Amino acid sequence: MAGRFSFSVPERRNASDPWFRIGTLDVTTTMLVVLASVASMFVWAASDELWLNLVLDPDAVRQGEIWRLVTWPLANRPGIWEVLTIAIFWYFGREIEGLLGRTRFAIMLLLLAVVPGLVGTALGVGDYSLAAVQLAIFLVFIAEYPYTRFFFGIPAWAIGAVIVGIQVLQYLGYDETERLILLIVTIAVAALTARSMGLAQSLPWIPKIPLPGSGGGSRPKRKKRPPSSGGGAVIDGPWGTSSRSGPPRGAPLPQPPRSVDGLDDQVELDLLLDKISAGGMDGLSAEEKRRLNELSKRLRNQK
Repeated sequence: MAGRFSFSVPERRNASDPWFRIGTLDVTTTMLVVLASVASMFVWAASDELWLNLVLDPDAVRQGEIWRLVTWPLANRPGIWEVLTIAIFWYFGREIEGLLGRTRFAIMLLLLAVVPGLVGTALGVGDYSLAAVQLAIFLVFIAEYPYTRFFFGIPAWAIGAVIVGIQVLQYLGYDETERLILLIVTIAVAALTARSMGLAQSLPWIPKIPLPGSGGGSRPKRKKRPPSSGGGAVIDGPWGTSSRSGPPRGAPLPQPPRSVDGLDDQVELDLLLDKISAGGMDGLSAEEKRRLNELSKRLRNQK
């Protein structure tokens, strides 16, 4: 009975590298946003006037306070819903950051703040809180794992469709056309950014656009290192490295075998996840991504 209410995703072998550490806390891009959002609650409690300098105010942006285009998602007031929003962002944000890496995930978040912020300024609509960005990241997760089961065995894509549908109905009912436009723009930015960074492969109709750090066709190729002059020969295979932290610098990325005869599903999945950890989702071919989803579903069904 408990299995019907479970929720799981393919386990990441290595978390995204942190920007820095505070004691034992790894401060990744996701954690930076969470810490800033929580800090804004204390700012609001101490000085509402100071807190208002973070929100998206179209008139203030037009007068030159352009930092608001970046800070408005970080302006959060204390409340149960706000805390839940931050928690959801933390959970799904670290999953997406684990696939993209800290820098590309930071670029995605920056676009999700700046582009809707510019549209909101043009429409004269102010905004604040992490809710819009959190929804966008949740939808990116759904685009990457559309058939992941949530509570009651409901697939992720159905949950996402219901949430977006409810918001659309609310905006239509309250005749908030500008808010509806902002929602559409936010979802579009999330979809285009995710697709351009190698995610959402199940949605090939979404176009790819060149982005900084997107890993597109303009990414420079790595220079091949000359072969070592040492006399020892190394046999390729999963036993080739003794460290669990990843392949040594300059070594080729781990390649899953094309034939899996004699190799169980878990080992093959581990090799694919090692390759994602070393080079991101762009390091996988279309066939390997298909195989990753297939193995993930199979192993979840076996539990």
